This record gives sequence, C-alpha cells and structure tokens, in this order.
Amino acid sequence: MPRTAIINARLIREYGIEEGGLLVSGDRIEGVLSPAQTPPDDATVVDVGGRYLGPGLIDVHVHGGGGFSLMSDDPEEIRRYAAWVVRRGVTSFLVSTSGSNHDDIVRRLRAVAPAIGQAPGSARALGFHLEGPYINPVRKGAFPPRWLRAPSADEYGELDDASGHNITQMTIAPELPGADALIDAVVASGGVAAMGHTDASYEQAMHAIERGVTHVTHCFNAMRPLVHRDPGVLGAVMTSDAVTAELIGDGAHVDYAVARVLMRAKGHEHVALITDAMPLAGTADGDGEWEGQPIRVEGGKAVRVADNTIIGGVITLDQTVRNAVAHMDVPLHEAWAMASTVPARAMRVADRVGSLAPGLSADFVLLDDSLSVTEVWVSGERVYRG
Repeated sequence: MPRTAIINARLIREYGIEEGGLLVSGDRIEGVLSPAQTPPDDATVVDVGGRYLGPGLIDVHVHGGGGFSLMSDDPEEIRRYAAWVVRRGVTSFLVSTSGSNHDDIVRRLRAVAPAIGQAPGSARALGFHLEGPYINPVRKGAFPPRWLRAPSADEYGELDDASGHNITQMTIAPELPGADALIDAVVASGGVAAMGHTDASYEQAMHAIERGVTHVTHCFNAMRPLVHRDPGVLGAVMTSDAVTAELIGDGAHVDYAVARVLMRAKGHEHVALITDAMPLAGTADGDGEWEGQPIRVEGGKAVRVADNTIIGGVITLDQTVRNAVAHMDVPLHEAWAMASTVPARAMRVADRVGSLAPGLSADFVLLDDSLSVTEVWVSGERVYRG
C-alpha cells in the first residue's frame, strides 16, 4: 500500500495549531508526524513549505453552487457539484433537497441515491439532508407553501427506503402534529433529527430535544426569535449542550454581532458553520432562476425577486471560516473545527472524517497565510492544486 509523508506543515487541530505533518497510508491517515520525526524510507515525501494543513471541510447544509443544483433528479448534477466544490476545501457534504410533494421527493431520492459516495477527484456525498416538507408554514422562509405538510412517520419510512437508507439529517418543526412520531422514526433509522423552520415555544423545543433532536437548522433563520418573555426555540438552543447549532457564516443571514452572541452561549464545539448555498453560490452577481422562482444575487445574498426574501446562501464554506476569524472573534483552529470536526460529530460520522486522526479518511486541505485553499486531498489523493 503506498505511503505518503506530508511534512513541514502547520497542523490545524481542534485544540490549537502545531508544527508537524501527516503519514498517509493508502486512503487513510496512518499517523501524525512531529517535526523531529524522520519519514519512513518507503514513503513519498511531500514538503508543503510551512502551509496550514487542516481536515477537509464538511458542509451539512447546502443546496448547490457553481451553477449546479442539489435539488435535482440527475445524479450527474450531484457529481458535477462534488467536482466543483472540492476546490473550495470541501471534502464531504450532505445533499440538501426536498420536493413539491411526497412522490416528487421519493422519485428524487431514488434517482440520485447512486451519487452518494465519492467519485474520483471529487468531494464525498455523505448522504441526504431533507429540509422539509415537515416544516411550519409560519416559518417557511423561501419554501412554497404548497410544498409543506404535517409530519408523517409512515412517509418518512418510504423516503428512507427510497434513499437507500442514506438520509443523514431530517429538518422538522417539532411543534406540528405528528412531530413526536417522526422524531422517533428518524432517530430509529440512524438519522439526525434537526429542528428548523419552526415556531416552537421554549417548552416545545425542549421537549423535542428530550425526544431526540440533536441539531438545529440554520440557527436564527426561519424560526421564532428570542424575546425576553418568550425565549422560544432559540432559548432552548442556547441553553442546551445536547444540540449543535448551524450558522450561515456570511454576515447577511445572521449579523456578525448576533453570531458572536451564539458563540458566547454555545462555544465553538456546538456550532457548525454551513453555507445553505444555492446553485449560484460562488458565481458572479446577477439574475437567475431556482426551482421556478426568479432570483437575484447581489451584495453577498440571493433574494427572491417577487418579495426580496432571502432564498439561500451564495457563500462558500472556506469563506465562512475566514469570516469567523475576521468578524466573529474566533481563533483559526476553532473556526476550522466549526466547519469540519463539529459537523462530523453532529452527523455521527466522526469515526470516518472530520479530523487529523489515525484511521480516518485522509481528507485534508492546505492553506496559505491568507487562508486561501491551495491544495485539497481526498482519500489520500491530491484532487486539487491551485
């Protein structure tokens, strides 16, 4: 089995940054090298010249980017996105999708299930994130009301079957009738029950957490706001260590001052940076269309032309890390963990990806001093060099 020694790096670990390197054996990390260690004689040595080296980024809430949509029935569209996004340091992601009705979602999941996994030279699709249809119309965000309906555990079973049992995360409004049974079904299937697009009270949100909800979809966005006599879902999120909170790190969806409040309440280990990106993420400003709706990308956000509602992110995950460092008072090692180690733990895949630990997939990113991505490796293979 081929071995590669990556030397002369600044390793980004969750607890800090240290000098050293990695020993890669095949598609796995064999070990972490200290600066004083001599690489094995049979290893190909790659000197990275003092660049930062961090675990591959993981986007657990993304709908597309680079002109490619994950709200698609075409598995090749998913693969084209995976080949594009890896250049931004993302080595794993969830296919965040939904549909206009139950049959539409079943068809979509069945059609694109073959794209789950990794194609050569690309990021890895870990599974699906279903954002809807079991969300509250009062907090629908950009979702068309006709897409939404009451939670159904029976329907979820059909969706899970259609996906090839690859539903990793399911967003639910826990205050809706039938939500308890749906949470139970998601947890029983091995998926992560997340609450989002919700008007839940504090008591309803805490009940959901006690029931098995462990994740929060794009915290602050499309949910009941925090009020001093009505703490709502956000009060539950900020006072419970049992849940990880997603944060769209673009400064447009959530003001950076509010993001700092979340960081003070939760700590970096309970906040996962996401993009919530739509297909025009990473492209130039201008007009376009998504899911039949005219949209405009301008000023770092995409809005629905009809009513100026924010319809998705246009940021890339590597930029959310830079934003966290520059605008949220987060040290680099913690910001990087928020986009790698934390989402891996939240999605229960930390035994496979998300950190520079022996036995895990050799997914890592090299950065220059400006924190720009210069190289990306997935499963021990260099797949991008800038």
